[in-house]
Amino acid sequence: MRCSGWSSLAISVCSVAAVVLVLAAPAAAHVIATPSFLASKSSESITFEAPNERSDPMTSFTLTAPEGIEIEHAHPVDGWEGTVEDGVATWMGGSLAAGDTTDFGATLKANAEPGVVTLAARQNYDSGATVEWSVSLTVTPAAESPSENLALASIVGLVGVLVIIAVALLAWRRRPPARKT
Repeated sequence: MRCSGWSSLAISVCSVAAVVLVLAAPAAAHVIATPSFLASKSSESITFEAPNERSDPMTSFTLTAPEGIEIEHAHPVDGWEGTVEDGVATWMGGSLAAGDTTDFGATLKANAEPGVVTLAARQNYDSGATVEWSVSLTVTPAAESPSENLALASIVGLVGVLVIIAVALLAWRRRPPARKT
């Protein structure tokens, strides 16, 4: 059986749409980092959205950083106490009801080279159950410091002013002498 170009395109689009819909539902349930990138050689505040998909309350949340990523600070969350020790941030003392979602924030510092790094997130529950998630972050190349940009802008500005002065002097010297009448 032979298909026209339009019917082949329609079948391809429908197939891709079906795959996206099947994969989108489970992806929404994972711990999600926002923003999902971190500049190398810098610190950034990252929010980790944690859903409770179980029927019992979540009682703690931990975040473990890989080599090259340092957890500098666990941000406070209402009802939860956050601590950082040996590369692990832990929030305890709170309770997240079944079906609810909360955000845990941490300041991370990237000493890693650009690329993808994976943090381990773990949710602990009242029943003793544990759910673990892999959370990917992209480490981007180190941003130039603003002082480097300011120095470059100053040099370019100074060269521009000198060029304008030189052009004005040349134009003034080349003007024809005033005629006496």
